[in-house]
Amino acid sequence: MNFGISELFVIFLITLGPLKSAIVYVTLTADAEASFKRSIAIRTVLVATVVSILFVVAGEYLLDVFHISIPALKIGGGIILMLYALGMVLGSKSEEGANADVKLSPNIAVFPLAMPLMATPHGLVAIVTLAAAVPGTTEVALMIAAILAVMAFNFVFLLGAHKILSAIGPAALKVVSVIVGLLLVALGIQLMIWGLTDLGVLQELPAEG
Repeated sequence: MNFGISELFVIFLITLGPLKSAIVYVTLTADAEASFKRSIAIRTVLVATVVSILFVVAGEYLLDVFHISIPALKIGGGIILMLYALGMVLGSKSEEGANADVKLSPNIAVFPLAMPLMATPHGLVAIVTLAAAVPGTTEVALMIAAILAVMAFNFVFLLGAHKILSAIGPAALKVVSVIVGLLLVALGIQLMIWGLTDLGVLQELPAEG
């Protein structure tokens, strides 16, 4: 699994991007002051960034502790990604109901915004999988750089989320959510293919070109 900075950025943008957290952020802070909104955005991105980088650094250690092989993690992570993404594509009302009772306080930056909406479970699975598969210092540095770039984008997006989402409208947001979901389904299937290829169940396809 050889990825450049651009490929890593796209993967992390899909799995750690701002869409779901921004929707809930706008809902929860609709009547809050601008200073409070900004502090929530800063705290959300900081927490999500720290958690994501910790998973990059400790990913291989976590696998060793629980005696998990890389192929098993790829297949398991792919299943999680695919199931989650199917909910995005087909529609899920459970998250909306779960966030309806959250009270406005600084703690919303940690839950539910930073986790699990920005540092998502499927995003952390993708991080651990990639970190374990490419444990070199250069690759880890590229992953951290890509995560920092995505989190910087997330921060900018959150700061303008109220204006952006009101301009886009709910119908367009639904379309974006479905497209992101389709990409996640494809990524989940690809992770499973990589895992099965590592186990020798599937034959590796020749490189194109």
